[in-house]
Amino acid sequence: MVLLNAWALFAILPLWLLYKRHIKQTNTRQIKLLYLSLLFMIIALSEPALKNAPTKQNFNSQDFIIAIDASYSMMAEDIKPNRFEAAKKAIKKLLKLHPKDRFTLFAFTSNALLISPPTTDTAIAINALDTLNPKYILTKSTSLENLFETVGKVSFKKKKLIIFSDGGDDTDIAKLVGILKKYHITPYFVATATEKGAALKKGNAYLKNDQNELVISKINPALQDIASLSGGRYYKLISPGAIDTLSDDITDMHSTKKSLLQVQSYKELFTIPLLIAIALFFVSITKLHQLLPLLLLAALPYKSQAGVLDFYYLDKATKAYNAKNYKEAASYFSKLRATPQSYYNTATAYYKAGHYKKALALYSRIKTRDPKLKAAIYYNMASAAVKIKKYDEAKRLLAFALALDPDDKDALYNLTQLQKLHLQNKRRPKLRLRGAKEQKTKSENARQHPQNKQKKGGSSNRSSTQQTSGSGGEKQNTKKQGSIRRAKNRQNNYKMGYKAYEIINKGYANEKEPW
Repeated sequence: MVLLNAWALFAILPLWLLYKRHIKQTNTRQIKLLYLSLLFMIIALSEPALKNAPTKQNFNSQDFIIAIDASYSMMAEDIKPNRFEAAKKAIKKLLKLHPKDRFTLFAFTSNALLISPPTTDTAIAINALDTLNPKYILTKSTSLENLFETVGKVSFKKKKLIIFSDGGDDTDIAKLVGILKKYHITPYFVATATEKGAALKKGNAYLKNDQNELVISKINPALQDIASLSGGRYYKLISPGAIDTLSDDITDMHSTKKSLLQVQSYKELFTIPLLIAIALFFVSITKLHQLLPLLLLAALPYKSQAGVLDFYYLDKATKAYNAKNYKEAASYFSKLRATPQSYYNTATAYYKAGHYKKALALYSRIKTRDPKLKAAIYYNMASAAVKIKKYDEAKRLLAFALALDPDDKDALYNLTQLQKLHLQNKRRPKLRLRGAKEQKTKSENARQHPQNKQKKGGSSNRSSTQQTSGSGGEKQNTKKQGSIRRAKNRQNNYKMGYKAYEIINKGYANEKEPW
C-alpha cells in the first residue's frame, strides 16, 4: 500500500501535542474518541491506495509551441479588428481543433514570455490567452532571435514552433536559420499582416518618423525565406482556410505508428478511514442508546409512509400551532411529505394566521375520496371565502359540505346566516359565523395516511395539527374554534333557496373521481 498524499501525515504531530495537553486536564472517553476520529481523518487525507498492475496505453499526441507577437505593430488594422485580436481568434480555433495535442503558449516582443505551460487542457490555454493584454507589456518591438533562443531551452527534443507575427524588422536570415537548426526548431509562420500594410496609430493620431512620414507596418518578406530554408511552412492569415490548412498539416505530423506508454493506476482506499472517522465522531458526541434509534431508522426500508425528517417537522409544527404561532406552524407543515392531510394542516394554519387567500388556494389543491375530509375542506373553504367577502362562493361551498355531511350543524348554521343576509337585501351587518374546523390528533402517536378516521361531535372543529407522517386508523378529538353563540330562533326562520336544496339533495359522497 502507498500513500498518495503522504505529506498530510505531518498533521499528526500537532494533533499528538494537543492530545497530550488535553489528556492531562481530562481523561474522558469522549475526548479520546474525538482525537481518534481526527487521526483517521488525517489518514484519509493522505489517500492510502493499492497499486494496480501497470498497463500499456496507446499514445498518439504531439507537442506544439505557439508564439503570438504582442509588439506595437500588431495593433495595425489591415486585418480586422486588428492583427493581435485576429491572431488570438485563430489560435483559439487551432486549440479547439486539436484537443488531444499538448500546446505551450508564448507571447513575445523584444523578449519572450511563457503564458501557458505545456497542457492538453484547452480551457486553461484559452484562458491564459484571454488574459494577455499588450497594453501592459512595456517592450514594443519584435525580436525573432530572442524568441528562438528562448524556445530552444524548452526540453522537447524536436520543437514544432507555430508563430503568429508580422515579422518585425529582422533581416538577418542566415543567423535566424542557424538558431533554428541549432535547437532543432521547425517553424510554421502564420503571416499576421498584409503586403500593403497599414499606418500605426497612437491614440487618435498616426505615428510619423523623423522625416514626418507616416509609419507603415507591413509583413516582413524574410519570414517566407526563413520557413523555406529551415524546413518549415508559411501561411497567410488573410487567406481563406489558412488555419484549416495548418490544422491539416498538424494532423499529418502525427506518427502513423502509435507509441505505447506504460501507465500506473491505483485503487484508492481513503473511504475506509473516512467512514471509521465519521463513526467515531458520532459515537463520541452521542450515547449509544441515542445513536441506536438513528441506525435503526437508517436501516428501515424506504417504503414506509413517512420520511425520517417528517417526525421532526411534525413536532415543530405541533408546538408552534399550540403556541398560536400559526405562520410558523404552516411553514413546518408545508415541509412534510405531500398528502391530503399535510395540505389540510398547512391550509388551516394559514387560515388561523389570517392568510385567507393562501389558505383557500391550498384547500383547493387537496384531492381525496374521503367524504368526511372533503366535507371539512368545503366548510373551511367557505369560511375563508367569507373572510375575503366572497359570500356567493361561500354559500355554494357550504351547500357542497352539507351534501357530503348532512349532519354538520355548523355548516347548516352558517349557510342559513348567509341566506338570511341575502333575503334581507339590506346593508350587510357584521357576520357572526362559525369558524374553520380543525382536525387534531396526538402528535407523538399519529401517523400520516389519507384515510385517517375522524370523530365528529356536535359543534366540533377538525384540528390542523393532524399528523401527516404515518398510518391511519386513529381516533381524533374535535373542538370548536372559538365559542360563538347560536343566533336567536327567529333568525332561523329564513329558508334556503331551492338551488341550495337542489345541491344538497343530489349528494356528492359517492363521486367516482376525487375532487
